[in-house]
Amino acid sequence: MNDTNTQKQKYVNDYATLVVPVDKRRSSFSLAMVLVGSIICLSSIYTGASFAGNLSLKDVIIACIIGNAVLSVLGGALSYVGTKTGVGIAMLMRQSFGVLGNYIIAILTAIVELGWFGYQCGFFGSTIHAMFPNAGFITEPTVAGIWGGLLMMTTAYIGYKGLELLSNIAAPLILIMCIVGCGLAVNKVGGLDAFNDLSLQGPGAMTLATGIVSVIGAYAMGAVLQPDITRYGKKTSHSVIGAIFGFIIANSFVIISGYFMCVAADTSDVAVALLQIFGTWALLMLIFAQWTTNDNNLYFSSLAATVAFPRFKKKYIVLVFGILATIAGAAGIVNYFTAWLGILGTGIPPVAGILILDFFFIKKKNYQFGKGVKHGFCSVPAVISWIIACVVGYTVPWGIPAINSMVVAGIFYIIIYAVLKNNERLLFVGGSYEEDENGAVTKIK
Repeated sequence: MNDTNTQKQKYVNDYATLVVPVDKRRSSFSLAMVLVGSIICLSSIYTGASFAGNLSLKDVIIACIIGNAVLSVLGGALSYVGTKTGVGIAMLMRQSFGVLGNYIIAILTAIVELGWFGYQCGFFGSTIHAMFPNAGFITEPTVAGIWGGLLMMTTAYIGYKGLELLSNIAAPLILIMCIVGCGLAVNKVGGLDAFNDLSLQGPGAMTLATGIVSVIGAYAMGAVLQPDITRYGKKTSHSVIGAIFGFIIANSFVIISGYFMCVAADTSDVAVALLQIFGTWALLMLIFAQWTTNDNNLYFSSLAATVAFPRFKKKYIVLVFGILATIAGAAGIVNYFTAWLGILGTGIPPVAGILILDFFFIKKKNYQFGKGVKHGFCSVPAVISWIIACVVGYTVPWGIPAINSMVVAGIFYIIIYAVLKNNERLLFVGGSYEEDENGAVTKIK
């Protein structure tokens, strides 16, 4: 039972291991802005920049619509699950994977998201230096990476309220700047006809299909983690609409604006393009675009770590994780581990295929969390399907690894579950566990 819906519950660790109470859910606008803020990022501008000289404006728009439509279906379904249950992705694993899967996915998510937080800190520092190379000590790559990382830590430390406060300001501002940036870019080259002529100049080595893959691949993992945000939603319909708006409208705008500005500036260097179009105002867009996304990386990481180790307070996890990752990222240490982050990251998307099928079709939307709720230790169909899908996602060279692994995981899960569904002992092995009032689990003797 989700007993937080019927009684008051103490605020503990940003409800990392508890169902978010109904009276603590946020408004539709707030949820939409946090979703938009988590989706729009500097990497999306770089995705648009990669299209400059390689795709026509028409193809870029088509790639954005199709790619973000796929992300909307995935993110929308998982956003629905997050709001319906009131818990994040790591907690959801207790139902579909069992307690063992809960720990595996929580630890995996914590490591991968923390690694990317550190990497983005270093990336932020390098971009700041590229834009303002002569501004002194404050824009040196390592220094900028450190103050940028500490800045991004603040909202993750506060928790969901921190993400909400920043996104309510930054998300609309970034969208406005993207629209203005497109207008300034077209004006810079002398009109839309002149822009279309420029957009077709270049090697043109990229196909439309590659463009679609680029859009989907850039944020597939982020779409899987949507429940960590939408667990604070009041209505499932609002969460789904927020996810759709975030991907199809917001993410498309950011990608297209990156494309417009780089074509107009005749460069694939985003730092140069932003400076040419916005001047020093580019700094504002750069900081906000990176901040609203990278604080989510640290938030996701700390939330997952808290689920795995509920005895530790989330705010202390944020501090320790954030400081270590910021230093490692600013110093460039994380750059040596990005290949490993990519390998580990292949284990996260497959859980989405299993979770969606289990929630909507196997359990018929009946996921329960709270004191006294029992969970199996290990779901045999889920774990076997996950392992197979991870291998496929890592080894199959064609298509989109994240989508490939999700589909494979879902197919094998349905097949194995159908074979074992009449044998409870084989569906879940290792005994049963029970949740206490704080969301921690203990084995039932």
